[in-house]
Amino acid sequence: MIRLVTAEFKRLAARRITRYFPLTVAGLMIAGIAIALQVINSNDDSVDFVNDIAGGPDATSILGPVTILFPLMAFVIGASYMGADIKTGMLEHLLTWEPRRLRLLAARAVSLFVVAAVLTMILATFFVALLYLLAALTGTVDGTSGELWGNIAKLVLRSGLAAGIFSALGVGATILVNNSIASIVGFVIYWFVAEPLVGTFLPKWGIYLPIENANALSEGRPAQRIEGDVFGGFFDIVDEHSATVAGLILTGWAVLALIVGGVVFSRRDIA
Repeated sequence: MIRLVTAEFKRLAARRITRYFPLTVAGLMIAGIAIALQVINSNDDSVDFVNDIAGGPDATSILGPVTILFPLMAFVIGASYMGADIKTGMLEHLLTWEPRRLRLLAARAVSLFVVAAVLTMILATFFVALLYLLAALTGTVDGTSGELWGNIAKLVLRSGLAAGIFSALGVGATILVNNSIASIVGFVIYWFVAEPLVGTFLPKWGIYLPIENANALSEGRPAQRIEGDVFGGFFDIVDEHSATVAGLILTGWAVLALIVGGVVFSRRDIA
């Protein structure tokens, strides 16, 4: 099993999307900071790293602008890794390993989880460094403390965990639809259309869905639901369950996707 996981690591590292997608995200970060620097300088403003960027000692908002990219990146890497074998015909070869199909799927899920989590933590750390540089150039970084950096480290770690879980969701979804493009498009539609609708009209169900729980896990906050008349403007945001529970729920979704995908994968005919 260890050798199989190692082989999957090597295959994953050799794929262009594993290298170029994170580099693209890093490029977007640099471009965003460059634009922010230009705007701040042109308006003769200043930035306080602790209060303006980190959102205070808890660092609740420091990764806000890029958190949408991390689960998307992880899902795409996971889905495309499975989809590449489908597109090239490699899947038929893998399906001849009937006694080892589930071992192969498990090795792939483990390697993807680690790679997606590590890449996300590297990118999150890089973004924090860019924000620190922005504040140092345009304002102040006074007030930083061990508590602040500890909270930032926890935020980075939680973001990596959430991304790793989404890579597993990408694998499971691609196995089910047998097409990586379809699973990615479906994921984007679900994220921006389906789950917001469920969260609005069925808030008691929406609190258990993946995106809300991923956000709660990444940000270290309780998962939240809407209570009241949304369209009338009379509603409250109610805390429901903790970030730890949100992480367990998100993990449950990934495990479910892998179990269902594993059943399909183990029974899929070569023809």
